[in-house]
Amino acid sequence: MSRARKRDGKPGPTFCRVGFAFGSLVVLGVVSANALAADADPAEQQHWAYRPIVRPQVPQAGGDGWARNAVDLFVLRRLDALKLVPSAAAGRETLIRRVTLDLIGLPPTPGEVAAFVNDTQPGAFERVVDRLLASPHYGERWARPWLDAAHYADSDGYLTDQLRPVAWRFRQWVVEALNDDMPFDRFTIEQLAGDL
Repeated sequence: MSRARKRDGKPGPTFCRVGFAFGSLVVLGVVSANALAADADPAEQQHWAYRPIVRPQVPQAGGDGWARNAVDLFVLRRLDALKLVPSAAAGRETLIRRVTLDLIGLPPTPGEVAAFVNDTQPGAFERVVDRLLASPHYGERWARPWLDAAHYADSDGYLTDQLRPVAWRFRQWVVEALNDDMPFDRFTIEQLAGDL
């Protein structure tokens, strides 16, 4: 790869293509972590991300039945260690407000709150969550953190601050990918491929 550099020592186009291709092979699992381990710093090899995945021992259930699943048991163990008690269960009005703001970034309408509060059938909360996940606002709400991480902007944001007339297409693609429940591996690969 050193031959792919320009005379001034900066990477040339060939170097970038080779580097991206090699990185893609690592991400896709074609090149194993063991092949790269020879160059790794021993201290870095102790980082949690490089350790084998081990199923942890699930803590035993606590006293009052607050925990409903294994994740709750881990949370409860930590709360016990800090001598804290879990909060009381949220009321139905609070619950629908929280889940609606979390999933679509908008408050529920008074009609949606009333419908949920009055729905005493089993699975009422699950139906609300399914409705919110099917909303176009879901993709709009969750595209924002991804676009922020990707440094998306409609303009250059400096000097002349010129608009990027077709930048909206990437934003729209991210929103649609989230609304269509695109698998994360495909989402990542298509985004990397589109950035070439």
